[in-house]
Amino acid sequence: MAEYRSTGRELRKSPKGVIAAIFAILLTAGAAYGASRVLKGMESLETAFDSTDTELSVPELDEESEEESPDGIQYGNAELYVSRIHHGPLTLVNQDYPTEDSDEGLISVFEKKADIVAVRDMEVILQEEAVEAINQLAVAFQNATGHTDLLIMNGYITKDAQKRLYEADLQRTGGNSSDLYAIPGCSEYETGYSFELAIYNGGFHDFSPEGDYAWILEHCAEYGFIQRYPANKADLTGVSDQPNVFRYVGIPHAWFMAKNNLCLEEYLEVLEGYPYDGGHLRLNDPIGRSYEAYYVSVDPTTVDPTVIIPVPKDKPFNFSGNNKHGFFVTAELGWQDQDTWASGTTIPSTSLPPETTTTTTVLN
Repeated sequence: MAEYRSTGRELRKSPKGVIAAIFAILLTAGAAYGASRVLKGMESLETAFDSTDTELSVPELDEESEEESPDGIQYGNAELYVSRIHHGPLTLVNQDYPTEDSDEGLISVFEKKADIVAVRDMEVILQEEAVEAINQLAVAFQNATGHTDLLIMNGYITKDAQKRLYEADLQRTGGNSSDLYAIPGCSEYETGYSFELAIYNGGFHDFSPEGDYAWILEHCAEYGFIQRYPANKADLTGVSDQPNVFRYVGIPHAWFMAKNNLCLEEYLEVLEGYPYDGGHLRLNDPIGRSYEAYYVSVDPTTVDPTVIIPVPKDKPFNFSGNNKHGFFVTAELGWQDQDTWASGTTIPSTSLPPETTTTTTVLN
């Protein structure tokens, strides 16, 4: 499957004058940011559940609807727009599952990035939570290696922009399909959570996880990132030779995927096997917090604009569509003991959650 990679390639082909202009807007290294953002290289996980979006807050449910599971989690119902199936950090976007445009949550990387992070130009945008995580990753990378040369080459692209690139490539090659660009609506970059990482150290270079830069691949999961197209998973992702494409999925999910050697396609299949009314998947993170995740199936062809899904009543949570036929709900449970979380293994829940009743909150 082809994927959108134009910006880095076009930049490297640009005249020196254009390169100089672009370089002028790249922010240079600044170590002061690190002291206020990290504690010995290990950032708080709160950003994974911190947003101004209403869906990331605990809903105000009717007290009469409260039910408590055997492990002490209370659940209630929440109402979501069905269209949100197509949005979130755990969406799967490819030729089989096209997505829809949405500018919700997108911000300018240039305006929000840390001083030690460079960006191709002021037009690159990503989901806010992804930018925050990039900043944290870059600071930790600097602390570990001394490098301040990470460059965000591209980010979100609209379906129309992807269409122009795709059709231009067809005209150039005379072919019926493009080997360079994904079909419009099917690009990973249309999620707003994926970006191409590059290096600027006197010249522009593709990211390669070698030498000091291997640190990125070894530690990116600690900040919620996965390498979107691992070389040994090309038969599953349909994409090969793109080690520089990273995707934000959230810390507990990225940590699970890293510990179990799963690509996104594999992990989402696993997660869909943990429905709300069955055992929930237990997750952990590098600093010992515990989470549960479960799947709620939804009919995307329903004529109703909203759907009811069960959510934790008394725990911070977020949700993501899978871009197919349902939602994943992730709840933060609290701290685990050292022996439980150190191994990075999962602890499936064996108890079933209680039934839920009334709905009082619409999450839009």
